[in-house]
Amino acid sequence: MRSITAIFFLVVFSAFAQLPAELKIDSSFAYIQGYSSETLSRLKLQFDAVDSNKLVILHYGGSHIQAENPTTVARNLFQESFGNGGRGLLFSYGAANTYSSINYTSTFTGKWTYNKSYQGKKQELPLGVCGMVVETMDTLASLSFGMKKAIAPNLNMVTVMYEQDDRSMKLEVKVNDSIISALRFIPQGVSFSWTDSIRSIQLILKKSTESERFRFYGINVEHEASRGIVYHSTGVGAAAFRSILILEKLPEQIPVINPDIVILDFGTNDILYENKIDPKLPLEVEKAISWWKSMVPEVLIVLTSTQDLYYKKHPITAGVLFRDLMDSLAKKNDCLFWNWYDLSGGLNTIRTWATLGYAKSDHIHLTKSGYQVKGGLLYTSFMNTLKALSADKPLEELRIPLKEYKDNVAEPFTPKPKSYYVVKSGDTLSAIASRNHTTVAALKRANGLSSDTIRVGQRLKIP
Repeated sequence: MRSITAIFFLVVFSAFAQLPAELKIDSSFAYIQGYSSETLSRLKLQFDAVDSNKLVILHYGGSHIQAENPTTVARNLFQESFGNGGRGLLFSYGAANTYSSINYTSTFTGKWTYNKSYQGKKQELPLGVCGMVVETMDTLASLSFGMKKAIAPNLNMVTVMYEQDDRSMKLEVKVNDSIISALRFIPQGVSFSWTDSIRSIQLILKKSTESERFRFYGINVEHEASRGIVYHSTGVGAAAFRSILILEKLPEQIPVINPDIVILDFGTNDILYENKIDPKLPLEVEKAISWWKSMVPEVLIVLTSTQDLYYKKHPITAGVLFRDLMDSLAKKNDCLFWNWYDLSGGLNTIRTWATLGYAKSDHIHLTKSGYQVKGGLLYTSFMNTLKALSADKPLEELRIPLKEYKDNVAEPFTPKPKSYYVVKSGDTLSAIASRNHTTVAALKRANGLSSDTIRVGQRLKIP
């Protein structure tokens, strides 16, 4: 047995070979690191068996994962190398009053209520595998999904996940405007087979005398053949790590997905606003790991560090501490670790990314080009690890020593919150809460609101 603590393989792709040196990308960190031979061997075996045993990746995170910017690049590269196992999850972001994936549109008719994981647990709207839920009592409501690029013909199993109980409205499903007549009822909703291309999916509600509402959790599209890779992108904008702990419907919905690898890609919303590590965060991460392993005992969990951040004229130096925490918890709990912080350049590099057009001017989010780099380097990191594991002798561990940052480390700061906000046209409580780093429930309590209705010019206290 042996260990690797320095780079000796590097997969190079022409799309990323000519990146500006000023970005300070450090390719020596382009690995998925592991701390036990057993975990690394399981990772290798999963990819080795992909021709006869479908490999399912479930990627959680914040706004960048919701929009599917880096995950689309990673999905395409994985499926080009290992085969296409299916499109994966779709969600009705339109009905949830938020931005959709870059790969499809999500529109709706009727009146819908919603909950998102960053808003916290709501008894009346429990969250599921996608981190969001939408619900309607409108008998004229519908949900529609339009693929920007049609899902290619294959023997697909399509699963519509919704609350399957005696209170639920009946459902009519159309694919490419053709009504599906052979719906199979399952505990999580309904499923059906489809062999043609998929350009659109429409869910039309049908009220019966007993029905009261329709509560929707997502659609999964997978090939029925057990081979290739499925890559689910399940992000929620503004979500922090604790959001993964309140997905109440996850245990009953996870058999639909049956993931082999779960990537927990949080951090930005955990450290950005106060530039420190919350004392509760280590316990939240370990609870999430334990919960996932109780649901799917053989699952491999990948923890990640976040990228360098700069907020309100201050470098977010807690990115270094978050990196250290994820590395230590990965080792303690036998997880894998992707060190995106050091790979992407580390401390005080995000403003250069913005200057060169790879990050936005908020110094938090990346541009399309930046996310393409991130998705490509995630794939490259997996490939480098798999190549290192293909050597004759198995590895005891694959670990890259963390970078040290001794200079220009500023003291943590506490930003002064806004005391009030004046409602503008088009505003919603959800959008106002997100922009001001609070929750809808907290806004309603602070302002004595009994509903989500607000009016233009209304002055809201920001808790």
